[in-house]
Amino acid sequence: MLNQAPQPYAPVIIKLLKGVIYNDDTHWENLQSNLNPIRDYFAKIGVDLYNDDRAGFAYLTQPREIEIEGKKEILPRLTISHKLGLKITIFGVLLRIELQQFDASEQIGKAVISLEKIRELLEPYLENNNEQKFRNEVKSLIKSAIDLGILKELSGQDAKYEIMRIIKAKIDAENLEQLKQKLETFNQN
Repeated sequence: MLNQAPQPYAPVIIKLLKGVIYNDDTHWENLQSNLNPIRDYFAKIGVDLYNDDRAGFAYLTQPREIEIEGKKEILPRLTISHKLGLKITIFGVLLRIELQQFDASEQIGKAVISLEKIRELLEPYLENNNEQKFRNEVKSLIKSAIDLGILKELSGQDAKYEIMRIIKAKIDAENLEQLKQKLETFNQN
C-alpha cells in the first residue's frame, strides 16, 4: 500500500526509466508541463533529464560521479551501457550523417531512409562479395539500430525506416566530425 498518492507525472517517470520519450508519445505533454518537478525528482538520485523540445525527445543521463556533502561519490549505474561493435558504430555514424543532411536540406517532417539507401551506405564498409551474407549483415545491423532506438521501422511503408532524432544526442556534432574522419580513413584501407 502506498503511503502517499502518486504524482500526476508518475507515468512519465516510469516511461523515462524505460528509455526515450518522443513528442509523438502520449506522455510528452505531461513531461513538458511537469518538467521542473520531474527534473527535481531525478536530481535527488543523481540522474539528469535531457529534454530537447525542439527536436522532440527526452531521456535520462547519469554522470559517473556526483558530489555528496563535499565528497565525490561514484554512482552505481542505473542502466547498463554496452560497448558497440565497429559495424554498428559505422552504421550509427552513417545514419547521423544522413540526418544531418536531411536537416541541412530544410525539409520538414521525418528523416526517412529506404532499405536500398541503407545498403548503398553500408556497401563500402561490409564484405559484399557474397550477396546473401551482405543482405543478412545489413538486416542484422538494422535490427540492432532499431533495438538501440536510433532507427524505427515505418509501418505501412515497405522497407522504409525513420532515423530517430535521439541519434543527435548520442553522436553530437563534435563527435560526428571526429567519427567522419575515422570513417574516411577506414574506407581508404
